[in-house]
Amino acid sequence: MKKSTPLLSQLFLIVFIACSSKESEINFEGAYLNQTPPGMTCEIFAPGILSTDANEFNATFTLDGKQIYFTVNTDTSQFIMMMEYKNGTWGERRLAPFSGRFRDVDPFVSPDGMRIYFSSNRAIDGNGKKNDCDFWYVEQLQSGGWSEPIHIANPATPNKHDFYFTMANNGTIYYSVFNDDGTGDIYRIHDNETQLLQFGISTEYNEHDPFIAPDESYLIFSSNRPGGLGSNDLYISFRDENDSWSTPQNMGSSVNSAKYDYCPILSPDGKYLFFSSSRSGNGDVFWIDAKIVSELKK
Repeated sequence: MKKSTPLLSQLFLIVFIACSSKESEINFEGAYLNQTPPGMTCEIFAPGILSTDANEFNATFTLDGKQIYFTVNTDTSQFIMMMEYKNGTWGERRLAPFSGRFRDVDPFVSPDGMRIYFSSNRAIDGNGKKNDCDFWYVEQLQSGGWSEPIHIANPATPNKHDFYFTMANNGTIYYSVFNDDGTGDIYRIHDNETQLLQFGISTEYNEHDPFIAPDESYLIFSSNRPGGLGSNDLYISFRDENDSWSTPQNMGSSVNSAKYDYCPILSPDGKYLFFSSSRSGNGDVFWIDAKIVSELKK
């Protein structure tokens, strides 16, 4: 039987780990799969290498930049793939050691780099599948590998799909829940309390895939609310010291397209914003200079 731990009871430990961790910078030959960094207009990331004719989305790097994890969508399921920089070169894409048997999506590396969180429909006892997706995580072992997946119980949203786990440096968790009607809402876990995030963020429309800034100063999410450029656009809302959020702002044509834009995440060095889009005809990963955030804040 797989281990299971309550989400709220983990929060103190998560906060302790996150607050005690040190910032890490990427500084090695071959960073970002040897790709030329983008400017203030988004570009497809690693075409033909990571972004291929398959359907890839949600790419996230480990803190040292030497591993990248991403989701691949097939006709029958979804699973998490990885690539690794080793001995001076990037290896071929391969299945992540904790994925492949079930529907696994949305990998997220914890602020201290010691865990990878993801969403999966695997049964809690490890036998078979559930009808909905829950959060799981693997822990880094001393050997450099990853532990067996550990389930996170979330009593606030039972029997619903929990997707896109992200975490600020202070341990506050943001994630999305899909309702019975197919619309998504964004929740956060703060001070041991699970809250529906409102402030014009969670509405009657479909909001999901929240990325919270490491310092919790802004939130980027995907929404199909009126006024966008396409089916789903990326929006940003800025948070002040009083926990008030600005009206969500469309991130504009430098980021968004007429197609489905989703899965925002910041690189571990804070220099680039990664996200996913179907503008090429299938799911691909894109990136843009993270200065787009400060430009939008002006």
